[in-house]
Amino acid sequence: MEGVKYTGVPSRAELDACPGRPSEERMKKGRVACIECVQEIPCNPCEGICRFGAITVGEQITNLPVLDEEKCTGCGLCVANCPGLAIVVLDKSYSETEGTVDFPYEYLPLPEKGDIVDAVNRSGEVVCKGEVLSVTKLKSYAGTAVIRLKVPLDMVDEVRSIPRLRDVEKIADGEEARDAEKENLIICRCQEVTEQEILDAIRDGAVTVDGVKRRTRAGMGLCQGKTCGRLVQRMIAQQTGQKAEDVVPQKSRMPVRPVRTGMFEDEKKA
Repeated sequence: MEGVKYTGVPSRAELDACPGRPSEERMKKGRVACIECVQEIPCNPCEGICRFGAITVGEQITNLPVLDEEKCTGCGLCVANCPGLAIVVLDKSYSETEGTVDFPYEYLPLPEKGDIVDAVNRSGEVVCKGEVLSVTKLKSYAGTAVIRLKVPLDMVDEVRSIPRLRDVEKIADGEEARDAEKENLIICRCQEVTEQEILDAIRDGAVTVDGVKRRTRAGMGLCQGKTCGRLVQRMIAQQTGQKAEDVVPQKSRMPVRPVRTGMFEDEKKA
C-alpha cells in the first residue's frame, strides 16, 4: 500500500482480515489457536502438525492458514512448530478477570513457573504484568520453548511475548558468554544461520544484504528473507557505521513469490 511504511508489525486491518484468528465466542469457550500469519509466503508446517485438521493451507503453499476454530483443541503443537513464530494459544475462560496466552520463546534464560514478568504486545511494548504458569520445552518443539502466561482478561488480545530476561551469570562472565550466545542465536530461521556466521560474513567484506546472503545463505529459505532481511540490514549498519535504511537490501528476483510450475502449463492451454 503506497504511503504506508512497513514496520513488520501486523496492522489492525491485517489482523481483522486474517483467516487464522478465532472468534471472541470461541476464545471464551476455552483454549484455541490464534494464527496471526498475514504474509503470503510458502510455508505450511502448521497444517501438517495439526492432528485434528483444524488448520488448512491448501494446495497453494502461499495461502494464508485458515483456522477451523471448532476443530481446534488448543493443544499448542502448532505454536512451537511455526517457523515464523506467528501462532499463540489464547484462553479467555481461565477466570472472570484473567486469561492465558501461550507463545513461543527462543531466548535464554527461560523464566520459571510462578515468575511475575513484564508482558509485551506485538510491537515489543510492555503492556502489563503476567504470571508464568508453565514453560514447556519438548524434543518435538525443535528447540523452541512455549510459555503460558496468565494476564488480565482485557490483555489477552494484546500480549504476545515477554522481554528477554537478564542472566546474572552471563553478565558476570562478560564477553565470553556473549560470544557463546552469538554462536547459538539464530537470525535466519529457514537456513539456521546464526548471528556469529552473519558477523563473520560482514567482517569478510559483506556490506549489503545480498553480500551476506552469498556467504551464508541467509535469506535463501522459504520466506525469502522476509523474516531475517531487516535483522541482517541492522547488523550490517551496526558493524559498518551506516544507517540501516542506507544498507542495500536483498534484491527481489523473478518470480517475486514462488508459483506452481503447473501454472506455466495452464498459461499455454489458455
